Order: sequence, then C-alpha cells, then structure tokens
Amino acid sequence: MAEALRETPLTAWHKANGARCVPFAGFEMPVQYADGIQTEVKEVRNGCGLFDLCHMGRLVLRGPEAIAAADHVLSQNVAKIPQWAIRYALICAEDGTVVDDTLVYKEDDETIHVVINASGREVDDAWFREHTAEFDIEVDNVSDEQAMLALQGPKSKEALAGLVDVDLATLKYYRFTTGKLMGAVSLGGFDAYVSRTGYTGEDGFELFFPISQAQRVWDALREAGAVPIGLGARDICRTEAGMSLYGHEINREITPLEACLEFGMDLDKDFIGADALRRQRDEGIPRRLVGFGVEGRRVPREGCRVFDGDKDIGHITSGTFSPTLDRPIAIALVATEYAQDGVALEVDLRGRRVAVVVEGLPFYSRKRKKKAAGG
Repeated sequence: MAEALRETPLTAWHKANGARCVPFAGFEMPVQYADGIQTEVKEVRNGCGLFDLCHMGRLVLRGPEAIAAADHVLSQNVAKIPQWAIRYALICAEDGTVVDDTLVYKEDDETIHVVINASGREVDDAWFREHTAEFDIEVDNVSDEQAMLALQGPKSKEALAGLVDVDLATLKYYRFTTGKLMGAVSLGGFDAYVSRTGYTGEDGFELFFPISQAQRVWDALREAGAVPIGLGARDICRTEAGMSLYGHEINREITPLEACLEFGMDLDKDFIGADALRRQRDEGIPRRLVGFGVEGRRVPREGCRVFDGDKDIGHITSGTFSPTLDRPIAIALVATEYAQDGVALEVDLRGRRVAVVVEGLPFYSRKRKKKAAGG
C-alpha cells in the first residue's frame, strides 16, 4: 500500500480555495490555483506571490563546534560567512556528486541554520548526524516545528512591512534577522526569522516562525495583497532565473562544477567531496550547464537528448514555456566544448529535431547580468 502523503498546515486551505494538489517529495502540495500557472508567474514578476514552503526541511546545528561541523559537511566556507548572512552551499558525497543543495544561515559561531530540500528532510538529517558525530554539536531537525513561507515579487516589501517590526529597507539581499511577526498589527506577536532570499529571480523574503501560526500569517499576508502561488509557477520562475533544482541540474550523477555552481564552493578548504572536485577541476570538467534559446514554440522537456548532427552531446535538465519571455526555454548539460554562447544544436523531441542556440544563464533577472554559457 502506498504511503500516505504528508500535509502542511495549509494543505486544507489550498484544497478549499481552488488549488490543484499533487504529490511532491512525499507531501500533497498545490501545483496551481484557479487562475492558472501563467497568471501566477506574472503575479510574481509584477506583484507579490505567496508560497507555502512548510514542506522544506530546516536543520539547526548548535554547539561550540558548529562551524567546524558545518565546514566538514558543506562546500561553502562557513567560517568566513558574516554573522546574520546567508550563503548557498552543497552537501557532496565523496565522489563530488551532490547529495543536496542548501542555504546556510549563520546566526553566530554556535548556531547555524541549514535550509534543505523537502526530498532531503530525512536523508540530509541522517547525513549530518553521521558525518558530524565526532563534533561537539547537536543537530536539531525543526522541520515539523517551524513554518516557512515566502513572499516574492516587487511588491513583497509593501505586503510584509505592516506585519513585522523589522526595517525591511535596510535588510540586504542574502541577510537575515529576527523580529516580531504580527505584533505590528495585533496583540500576541511572536518571534520569527526574516530573510531576504528567494527562488524566483525577484526581490523577496522568507519567513520562519512557529508552525502553529501558519494559517494566521498566511491569511494576514493575503489580506496585505500577497497572492498564493503554486509549485508550477515556482518552477517556471526558477528556470527563468537559471536556478538549479535538485534532481534536475544537480544529483548523485552531476557535480557542482558541471552545474556551474562554483560560487557555492570553496575548494581551498577540506570538506566531504572536495578531493574529487579538485581532481575534476584540474583534469578538466567534462560537461557544463547551459541555457538554450529554442526555435519555434515546442518545449524541450527533461531527459530530451541534445545533438550536434549525429553526435549525442548531452541532455535537457529542465524545460518550460516562459510567460515572462513569451518563448520556450531550456537548461541542458552538454559536453564542455559546446558550452559557448551562440553554438547551434538540436534537441530530439519525441523523434523530431528542434533547433536550439546556446545562451548564458539566467534567462531572466531583475538585477543580475547574464553570464556566458558554461560560466
């Protein structure tokens, strides 16, 4: 008998308010609401989207060796992260492939928060406990105790401002702080972490607070103008922004170097998988992640093979139709010699070839400049 799907504190609300829910990483999650995915993407790009991220995992490393333990497991140099700053980091296996990708929040030298993917809730927890057993720390899995919501879009600050006693204008990108949530509008405010982060390519915030308050905060944010957004639009937004998704652009067969995630690593320090990654860097990275501009309106999907003539040179990792750009886009892992802007290739879509051209990522960014393909 199939294992029952888990629910977030907001699953009942999603179902009662027109969401189409689907299985995702063991949870029943909204993929879209009544207005549809394309409308939701446009809301994120032009207004304020509200995301239920309670399915995501949250670990807290506490103790005098929290930094040393985190530096042993994570690819980022945690010791160098400023207090109250956030960095992207990978959990790697000994062969350099990716166990999961994370965001690392450094509260102080003895308190490190690690946000993990929903699919890694149990795997990452066990990995940290196994590989930090000799360090003087405690690993606390707060995934079921802590709600996580996101606001994304140019009007996010406006929606959140009246609900939290944090000066959002001074909270910089990839920084976080603590404050009272809901205390600004009613009695009974409670402590929360507020970070200026997101997974859409837009400005926005992520909130962490007691799970018992999830529905109350969700309702207040909606009343402040935020519009609920499902997983479908979230995936399109992250693809437009050129952001990797575990299981697609990174997994136990792809290394961070192949996925162009050098910014999330410090290969001058030792961590699990560092030796293998240094060898790959020195010997030559065989594959690189690129963006594809697609000719016509057909959308290449994950797994479609990429060709140079009769030569199979890679595969699509993610593909979608971009409402923001009004064209199909795709991300692919190809042989390194093809990872250059302007290279013309073809993708096999169920037996028919579609012309594509290599282009740098991201496809869309409100602020960041586009990088060259494979860079």
